[in-house]
Amino acid sequence: MNFDSLNQMIAYIENNLDNEIDYNELSKITNTNIFILERIFVFLTNMTINEYIKKRRLSKAFEEIRTTDNKIIDIAFKYQYNSAPSFNRAFRQLFNLTPTECRKGLGKYQMIPMINFEHLNNVYNFDYEIKILDAISLYCYHITAKTHSDLLYKIRELYKKVKINGYFKKFNEMGMYGIFLKSNGIYHYYLGSPKYYSNLEKYILDKNKYAVFKLISRNQLDIVNLVDKINKQWIPSTNYHILGNLKIELYKDNYCYILMPLK
Repeated sequence: MNFDSLNQMIAYIENNLDNEIDYNELSKITNTNIFILERIFVFLTNMTINEYIKKRRLSKAFEEIRTTDNKIIDIAFKYQYNSAPSFNRAFRQLFNLTPTECRKGLGKYQMIPMINFEHLNNVYNFDYEIKILDAISLYCYHITAKTHSDLLYKIRELYKKVKINGYFKKFNEMGMYGIFLKSNGIYHYYLGSPKYYSNLEKYILDKNKYAVFKLISRNQLDIVNLVDKINKQWIPSTNYHILGNLKIELYKDNYCYILMPLK
């Protein structure tokens, strides 16, 4: 058995979280006896297939409770729970809060990521929130490039410049924004802050809903690794759709916040 067939099995589970899972179909997809398949799954993930299915169903339920007005009992039935008490008990056990508390917005967002067997050793515990942020005016340096590699070179040179002329320190006083944007085949990067500077270009960040990821680091390699994990693990595990042409980094104190605009 290879990881391709196991990932196909995960895809089948993901597409049927709101239906009954046919274990015979899992066996057929992997061409493996279900008893052997269960042992392999436990060995690789430290949980049974049934435990994984329950966690993914509850993860989807968390997302729907937090982001929709659907009745909690209807969400419970959708994800194959036959009663409110059994759903409430399982939900609280996994997330340490009740479905009602989740609906009220208590506690931070939580998500059990979909398994990808090629990245089992890199499963990441995302620290994130879903927020609606008001429009904000930023005053920025603005650079453009025709290729991504050229943009990265210009960004490095820009950072050298602002560290020399003192704007790096000034930007950090109110939170420094780095904004990546692609429009009409041209790459753009804005570096600035909300503080007004007459000699810098004004950029308006529109009001929108964002997935906001918190990283206890400002190291560029750590940031690139987090964005890669968001793309490979978080996005496939949720129902959110990211606007792919815009990415925002907010540097504040010792943290970097990755803001992903949602459709």
